[in-house]
Amino acid sequence: MLIALIIFAILFVAGWYWTRTTQPTSQGKVLADGYHHYIIDEHNFYYEPGHLTWHVGEKVELTLMNVNHGQPGQNHQWNMGRDLRTSATGFKQHREPDGWKTGFFAGVTIHTKSGDEKIQKDFSVSLTPGQHFTFRFTVPDKPGKWTYGCFLQNGQHFLDGMQGTVDVVAATAG
Repeated sequence: MLIALIIFAILFVAGWYWTRTTQPTSQGKVLADGYHHYIIDEHNFYYEPGHLTWHVGEKVELTLMNVNHGQPGQNHQWNMGRDLRTSATGFKQHREPDGWKTGFFAGVTIHTKSGDEKIQKDFSVSLTPGQHFTFRFTVPDKPGKWTYGCFLQNGQHFLDGMQGTVDVVAATAG
């Protein structure tokens, strides 16, 4: 019995260590095939993590996962840009957010399992509860702060806090 317990403990620790050192994390610490892996979880009205840092020229593999636990589950969307775009609601003093004036992925080639696509203007991923989507790209030369968000339900998800930021750091001369 003691030997079985020791073997179980060794396997448990080895499995935990393997998971921490080889699986993708939200911090992008794992480098495989030249890509930094990041995961963004979509919860009900927030993303986790809410902030990332990428470097110009960095090869990124990003997995978006709709993991919300609401009943019924909520669909969520993810896209990234800057300069919030709004549209009229019919009320003179109220406008609702509906996207970005400048899309981060404009001109960027996205690699997915179904093939490559050069994004013309906007790139958006919508997921139902339990779905995930993975894509790869090289961080373009667009340094600065970028925001990602969900604009479903006439922008209410964004207004309720479903947004995060990415700091894109310029390449260093060297």
